[in-house]
Amino acid sequence: MSEFPLNKPKIRVAYADISVETVKGIFHFVADHFDFEITKDRDAPFVFHSCGGMEVLKYSGVRIFTTGENVSPNFAISDYAMAFDQLDFGDRYLWLPLARTSASYQALLKPRLDAATTLVSKTGFCSYVMSNTTHSDDARVRIFELLSKYKTVSSGGKWQNNVGGRVPDKHVFQAQHKFAIAFENCSYPGYFTEKFVDAAAANTIPIYWGDPEIGKWFNTKAFINCHDYRSFEEVVERIRQIDGDDELYRQMLSEPWFKDGIEPECFRRESIEKFLKKLFLQSPEQAYRRNRGRWGLKTEKKLYEMYFRPDVHFLKRLRMKWRVLYHKFMPYRKFY
Repeated sequence: MSEFPLNKPKIRVAYADISVETVKGIFHFVADHFDFEITKDRDAPFVFHSCGGMEVLKYSGVRIFTTGENVSPNFAISDYAMAFDQLDFGDRYLWLPLARTSASYQALLKPRLDAATTLVSKTGFCSYVMSNTTHSDDARVRIFELLSKYKTVSSGGKWQNNVGGRVPDKHVFQAQHKFAIAFENCSYPGYFTEKFVDAAAANTIPIYWGDPEIGKWFNTKAFINCHDYRSFEEVVERIRQIDGDDELYRQMLSEPWFKDGIEPECFRRESIEKFLKKLFLQSPEQAYRRNRGRWGLKTEKKLYEMYFRPDVHFLKRLRMKWRVLYHKFMPYRKFY
């Protein structure tokens, strides 16, 4: 008997404030169980959305929030969410870092390549691929400046580019270097993106800063976790030590990526599949979780008017302020 259904249930899913490629990436985890039809129909039974806008308020279906940015879900708008915050919210939430949905993640599940052969192939010291420092932590600039005092850091992104233009292939570029700076745009528990796994997949030593709890899941003997050091000066000194000791470098290249060499249960395909299967095996009426009572609907209507009918929202706010002022002088009478 087949493990998967022969006639897979067909699920109509819309998307708003998010790219269709991101939605398809989520479907990958349950593609064996459902046949998804992607639509822009505002009455679709399910709708994926993100932090790119508020168009989702125009959709009536069960709303599923997912994001690659460090943005917390709003459960007054969304029925379900998959994001970076490490929350426990019944069947409504799944911690799903962007690193787990990256194509590079699969490389972490494979045995490490021969360390000696890998070291011979390294022609550069350290790579950095960054294009935007706007609204980012100063740490991303500081590590580059400090490390550049030791040796030239090859910057292949738009920012501080020193390799003759933006690199066409990030993986190839990082694989040519002994180290790769993999800094998030901010430090927040649970927030780690493709930056770490991209560097790991290139079989280099990531210099990581971002999620202070990354050591819970990944083997810190395989990379440089800046959160284990008191300062970036100490980080640079450690890099100098590893760079000057081939035996130590090869030892780090031989370490498994995951702590104790075991993929954490929360990252396993089965865990993500379980969450999504439970969601989509329900009828839309069963799957609704957001408050659709009187005040839930009033709150959603208010949000809709704020974004799409600001003139109406302004007049309502003006009327409310007038009523408050009026009742300062006239007693408020309740009618039963």
